[in-house]
Amino acid sequence: MAVESENRQACICSINQLLYSRADHYADEFALGVPDKNLRFTRYTFRQINIAATLLAKYYAAQIPVRAIGDVKTKLTIGLLAPSGFDYMITEHALLRMGYCVMLISVNNAPAAVAHLLHSVKASHIIAHSAYAHIAIEAASLLPPGVVVQLINQADPEIYDSKARDIALGVAWNARVSWEEEADLPALIIHSSGSTGFPKPIVISHRAAIGNFSNGFKMSSFTTLPLYHNHGHACLHRAFYAVKPIYLFPASTLPLTATNLLGLLQQPDCNPEALFAVPYVYKLLGESEEGLELLKEFKLCTFGGSAMPQELGDKLADSGVKLVGHYGLTETGQLMTSFRDNGKDKEWIWLRLEKFAPYAVFEGQGDGTFELIVLDGWPSKNSSNRTDGSFATKDLFVKHPINPDLVKFVGRVDDTLVLVNGEKVNPTPLELTLKGGSPYILEAVVFGNGRHQTGVLVVPTSLAPISTTRVHLLKLIDPALRLANSAAPTHARLAPEMIVFLPRNAVIPKADKGSLLRPKTYAAFKDIIEKAYSQAEGLGDQDQGGKKPVGSVSNMEAELFAFVKDVAGRSEGLKVDTDLFTFGIDSLQAGRIRNLIQRTFDLQGHILPNNFVFEKPAIHDAAVYLVALTSGALSTIKEASQVEQMLQLVEKYRLFKLPAIQSAPSLNDELASDAMVVVLTGATGSLGAYLLAELLVQSAVQRVYCLCRARDDADAAHRIQASMKARNLLHLIEGGLNKRIVGLASDLSADLLGLKESKYNEIATCATIIIHNAWSVNFNLGISSFEPHIRGAVNLMSLGLVSSRQASFYFSSSVSAVAGWPGPGDVPEAVTADPNVAQKMGYARSKWVTEKLCQIASETTSLRAVVLRIGQMVGSTVDGTWNETEAVSLMIKSADTLHALPNLQESVSWLPVDYAARAILDLVNIPCLAESRESECWHVLQPRTVPWTVVLDHLKAAGLSFDVVPTRDWIDRLRRGPQNPLINPTVKLLTFYEGKYDHPLGKALPVRSPLCTEKTTAATRSLREAPMPDEALVRKFVERLSLLLKAWRKTGFLV
Repeated sequence: MAVESENRQACICSINQLLYSRADHYADEFALGVPDKNLRFTRYTFRQINIAATLLAKYYAAQIPVRAIGDVKTKLTIGLLAPSGFDYMITEHALLRMGYCVMLISVNNAPAAVAHLLHSVKASHIIAHSAYAHIAIEAASLLPPGVVVQLINQADPEIYDSKARDIALGVAWNARVSWEEEADLPALIIHSSGSTGFPKPIVISHRAAIGNFSNGFKMSSFTTLPLYHNHGHACLHRAFYAVKPIYLFPASTLPLTATNLLGLLQQPDCNPEALFAVPYVYKLLGESEEGLELLKEFKLCTFGGSAMPQELGDKLADSGVKLVGHYGLTETGQLMTSFRDNGKDKEWIWLRLEKFAPYAVFEGQGDGTFELIVLDGWPSKNSSNRTDGSFATKDLFVKHPINPDLVKFVGRVDDTLVLVNGEKVNPTPLELTLKGGSPYILEAVVFGNGRHQTGVLVVPTSLAPISTTRVHLLKLIDPALRLANSAAPTHARLAPEMIVFLPRNAVIPKADKGSLLRPKTYAAFKDIIEKAYSQAEGLGDQDQGGKKPVGSVSNMEAELFAFVKDVAGRSEGLKVDTDLFTFGIDSLQAGRIRNLIQRTFDLQGHILPNNFVFEKPAIHDAAVYLVALTSGALSTIKEASQVEQMLQLVEKYRLFKLPAIQSAPSLNDELASDAMVVVLTGATGSLGAYLLAELLVQSAVQRVYCLCRARDDADAAHRIQASMKARNLLHLIEGGLNKRIVGLASDLSADLLGLKESKYNEIATCATIIIHNAWSVNFNLGISSFEPHIRGAVNLMSLGLVSSRQASFYFSSSVSAVAGWPGPGDVPEAVTADPNVAQKMGYARSKWVTEKLCQIASETTSLRAVVLRIGQMVGSTVDGTWNETEAVSLMIKSADTLHALPNLQESVSWLPVDYAARAILDLVNIPCLAESRESECWHVLQPRTVPWTVVLDHLKAAGLSFDVVPTRDWIDRLRRGPQNPLINPTVKLLTFYEGKYDHPLGKALPVRSPLCTEKTTAATRSLREAPMPDEALVRKFVERLSLLLKAWRKTGFLV
């Protein structure tokens, strides 16, 4: 068979033309194979399909209107509600040639959804199969008064069966309009799955449909996909377009089982080269050797509709299955596949951009994922949802660490779960790993929105014993659970007590394409989910019967030790006075320990706070508290105060431990004698990124070692690159990560900073400057939980002390370290002696401790240890990019969510982050006095202030619309507003705002003393020239705020 010429192919612009053309030029070519329930295939040619469609069109023409010849203006829309198969296809094509736009309605829709669709598209008729006529009738009854949709029964197949076709060999149907006139008329309406409400209709023109059909693999194929779903519909017509036969799975007559699939595919008259299916089909076939061998025979096995579990995909690909992912949407058609040379390339999960690349934009979400935006001009794109004509997919991808033309689908924007602490969880990877990693898990649905931890609904497979215990089921799925948790961030990990096993026959709501209908699933299992949380948190039964009494402190220490060992999976190095945060207990594990305590012991009706373990971070402290709580002696507990702990930490670390190093002379040979070699921490943060940028523009800086929290050095480099890109600074490091920048995975609190000895020695040999700009910003932790960060700073000071080139140490502190300065006068540019001056939170207190250690190092050792107290920073003056998690930016965000901002009675001191970075490097470049033993302290902040009321005026001038309300009213609005941090991120700092501003009327707010800046301002030109938001610079400030708002709108932070 000769394939149609490219010129003739290019001329096809309508679906009707496609079938006419195939019937004209390939009349007797085998086009379609359809089996019956006995697995016997009937084969159809293009001529037979064309005649059948004409016969049916003539039949329906006697019942419903037909487009008039030459009429391109009348809108004719009809619904089709019937099972997928040969009759469905013939009905669609009959209606298309009659001039109708056909809405393909899923048989899984409820009557209300069908009514919504019919009304939305102004359909005049609906054709329904007898099995679904009752749905159509009920849908018609739900239409608004005055809206009428006529029901037409799907025709008996006898009208176009083989006998009828033989009699009517010469039958013809006259096209209503020319193909070119028809090209831009609506041809199809495909609807969304309705995962968040009623399904949404999506109109596709003839031209857009053909653009999609032309994008195929040109192989004979077998498909299990329903024709009323866009993917299945496209697979059928791509086969027609390529003049390649396609076989349909008879979903209306046979259940989708491994036995039936094998039976059909092993029929002698079924010889497809490619298989088109959803991942579920591959799971069915991949569970047996027979199915796996059959899959290996295909030239191509494609999947789409939902993501393939990586473990299943890896198993198939490693076994020799030529697996190819397919990605597209109804609104855009097919966009990407993972088609490649299977013999050389096993990256089945990575999609190739290829010819789609010019039409693809990936917008960063701030967490390493990117939403795909399809630009206008892509041939099969038929919808837009942005003013520039582009389509935002709401699909999230990650980029390949090496090849920029490869991306991987990881989930949906609207799938994201937001825990009560504001942490975001992408449930899709967890679900895929659980399903792909265990033969005992059929379905897995992760939940946890608005909660402290995640959980998962699990439907067991038939391999799991029917009569078994929960404990046994947990053992069966434990390998998959461990695998899923190993790849998940700590806040997303699943605890065994939050695994909810559903009955085998439980039905998880899904769309026709097999994708999860998440909101419907959560609604269907709402009570079960609520019960799971109550039981896990020890609140399910208020009756204390069966619970252990709280015994002595020593007994409780033993019990709690066992809890920690069980949850952490280890006990090496664990003692009763070990800080559990330092030991490695993360927030999920802390919650599990708290829940174990609540469930196990009779606490006399007391409910422990969710962050109990971090409030009492040592086993002994927790045991003492629990005994006192249940004995009524809580007030007698003697604990070291936070201030006492600060002083104890200073004493603990004031003697600097110096590691032995070996010099690396060969490395020094590569560097100029006056070369600056900088060690920088925190390079992936906002200030750190701008510090790195400023270092790179200084020719004297020949190398920057960036120490990052990362899995490995490659991950560190990737994080640096992503941070710079997010701040539009990528041009400074392109090609430079292997030259001037060295990204290293590091644990600052560990010996040798968590580096290999050779790498530590290398840095110690050549470093001249150490800038420590990394710190945990967590306002919920006490001072003791910041000890690892303090130790990290001390380790960096030790690096400076052993460095061959006498490296200086610069510590990024915070004005919060002196927020409680009592006077007299302004806060001096010097380290203070009184720990009480620190703001009353662990973060600020840990900064004060480290400042004090810098002072001790400067006065008692050879190290130059400099303190940089940094004030409130705002967006860059270049493009306004501003850290979206800070208190000020979140407050401004409330103008968008609450439509109000507080009338604060204060002035602000705002320093653009790029000027802050320049000022710091001005200070770094000040030479050290040879004999100086005085500690240095600089105030890196805007030396001039402006009233908040002026800022409000500037914000309005920059385009924000909001009411100005009393501060306490604004806090009240925040309390009463949306509590989901994804919708209203400002609520994440509600406690902070309450503590700072929610004071009774008449009570004076605490006034902070100003910070002296005379010495710093004199020393740094950048600080003197930093723009100030005063009234004299209103125009420039508004322009800058406009940039800021533009940047936030680009990221979606403001709408």
